[in-house]
Amino acid sequence: MAANPSLLRPVTATARTLLHNSTKCSHVFQTLRHHSSSVSADELAHFSGLASSWWDPMGPSRVLHLMNPTRHDFIASCLAESTPATKNKGLRYLDVGCGGGIFAESLARTLPTPHNTDVHPRTKAASITAVDPSPSLIKIARDHARRDPEVFAHLQNGAFRYENTTVETLGNSTISDTEHASPPNREFDVITLFEVIEHVDPVTSSPSSFLTHCLRLLRPGGWLIGSTIARTIPSFVVNKMVAEAPWPIGVVPWGTHEWSKFVNADELRGWAEEGLMRAADGRASRAGSEALEGMKWKVGGVVYVPGCGWKMVQGGEDWGNYFWAVQRGDH
Repeated sequence: MAANPSLLRPVTATARTLLHNSTKCSHVFQTLRHHSSSVSADELAHFSGLASSWWDPMGPSRVLHLMNPTRHDFIASCLAESTPATKNKGLRYLDVGCGGGIFAESLARTLPTPHNTDVHPRTKAASITAVDPSPSLIKIARDHARRDPEVFAHLQNGAFRYENTTVETLGNSTISDTEHASPPNREFDVITLFEVIEHVDPVTSSPSSFLTHCLRLLRPGGWLIGSTIARTIPSFVVNKMVAEAPWPIGVVPWGTHEWSKFVNADELRGWAEEGLMRAADGRASRAGSEALEGMKWKVGGVVYVPGCGWKMVQGGEDWGNYFWAVQRGDH
């Protein structure tokens, strides 16, 4: 009896991933030579190897596709707490570690169009810049965006941009151009870090240093919003033993997560506070607690329910996945 192709799919997908990783590793190391990155070469190779299946809604990135509505909900809840002056204007977004563009493209669909010039009531997005250190993933993102005429129009007019770079490179270039660039060109209203902080390589960087680079690009009053995974026993069971289990139980490829790199909410808040102070450091002095004035911290757990998608669970950040956000003081 012939094998059912759908049953063989997870096996062939895993084989493709291994082949892609082995052939792309050298290219990844070459890429990192040109871009200062906090993400390790091994993890970058892992995600680059998933490029061919990035937009498969039933593939290894399925749970990321399903998370988009919840991401938008959490962003909207943050913006609802902003000052009235921020609530009604078009916002500049920076999506860091955009991968193949799953979130960035969904955000691009909320941008104003010639037929509807009003900002979206939930995202209030006016423009989006999405960056990633993997050239293969950026190519996948651009190619997929061209399939949707409306999204492609945003690429053409510059309201939506993909860049093969890192937040470190972006931050360093804006710092060097500070005397020549106007604030609107070097600062963003919302910066997103979805499933990124847990992949920072402690050998080449530190989470607080990485967040400092992000916060330097965030305007006063702006939001840095992300999601990550708590380093707890329940999280280990859910995200390693279950999520990475062999098909048909697992929902992500084996090796996607490294439990020791998971981040608890209190650790993340400490890094964010340190990042705010380091971002405010001047050439002749170091910023103190005044850099934290007006700061807001927001966190909420999120769980994946098979058949229903992702659901917010306030107070459930220790269970595993959670959203977090920090608002920079309006000064």
